[in-house]
Amino acid sequence: MKQTLVIFCAAPLIFLASVVAQADTLDRIRAIANDDIVTQLELDARIANVKMQYRTNPNVLPADAILEKQVLDQLVLESLQYQIADKMNLTIPQANIDNAINTIAQRQNATTEQLLAAVKAQGQTIASFRTQISKELLLNEVHRRAVASSVYVSEAEVERFINSQAGQSLQDIEYQLYYRQFPVSELAQAQALTDNLNRGQSLKLDPNAKDLGLRKLDAIPTVFKTLVPVLKENEAILIEKENAVHVGQLINKTDAQQVNIQEFNIRHILIKSDALLDEASAKAAIENLRSQIESGADMAELADQFSDDIGTRGVGGSLGWATLDSYAKEFAAAAKASDINALSPVFKTRFGFHILRVEDKRTRNVGLDVLRNQIRSQLQNRRFQEAIQRWQTELLAESFIEYRP
Repeated sequence: MKQTLVIFCAAPLIFLASVVAQADTLDRIRAIANDDIVTQLELDARIANVKMQYRTNPNVLPADAILEKQVLDQLVLESLQYQIADKMNLTIPQANIDNAINTIAQRQNATTEQLLAAVKAQGQTIASFRTQISKELLLNEVHRRAVASSVYVSEAEVERFINSQAGQSLQDIEYQLYYRQFPVSELAQAQALTDNLNRGQSLKLDPNAKDLGLRKLDAIPTVFKTLVPVLKENEAILIEKENAVHVGQLINKTDAQQVNIQEFNIRHILIKSDALLDEASAKAAIENLRSQIESGADMAELADQFSDDIGTRGVGGSLGWATLDSYAKEFAAAAKASDINALSPVFKTRFGFHILRVEDKRTRNVGLDVLRNQIRSQLQNRRFQEAIQRWQTELLAESFIEYRP
């Protein structure tokens, strides 16, 4: 009886010691990132979220130790960025969070009330959902302030992009070029003539100049072909090539108000190999998703649940209407090779592993000004994402980071 009493009395002490040890484990510091820390509790919560996301396909996740390291790296990077936001005194107004939630609802063809009801049904509180949105908006603002000023697209770049994208359609424009050739020994004379032409003089008045007449781009002399499309009317250029000096002046060109472009409406899923999964696991994950879609699963639902493309998660992986020049070359090649509504094979770009489905194609006539604006926006977005990746790499390299077991 006495022995039993001792055991009975010792049990609470053993339980208490266990709780204390467990609390110590949960609260311990796992990483120091400049002036902030990442705790075991934060790490465990994020890992639990990842495993919940992949609950229907857990085999694609890496071993627990690798997953823990990758999640910890992500939390450290987030911490560094939130510290920058604090130093900038950045806050996200509640109205901005409301607008973001309304936009998400609209993209899902739902009312705001329906979206929030779905959030609750998934076990998340509205408060935590709003906090999540606020954090994403905060990081977006940090990125904008950190790199937006370094992202610049010149008019010449836009024009070159138009030429590569519109292809034969742009060749419907006809150019009237006046042309004169000089020997290399008369380079100074040719330069002086070019300067005068750009001050308002016309090569038409030069008896030694030749009128090439209105010609499509493919009929323009090779020496001028790449530059003529970006010349303004009456602008002159000088090119020294093949032991001669060539002077040309664009006198006239047909006014092409419309350009034919082919656009694709694409839905896709991206699994990054540099985020939570190693390359082999990322490929296995995307192949598993592809098999599910072929077996009848809804691609949009899987994209919202699993895709690592933040820009299209929440809209079923839809990229909307865009030209193929907007995408990485491997992505464009896969889309071009796909029939409408056919699911592509798994393929890889620098962003990770993809599958896509071309849901429709169209040829559209757009005004040149509209086209220039679209292209400028596409180039800026692409460079913005690349600049963010470079900035994050530099941020990690310049910060004090200490990992603890």
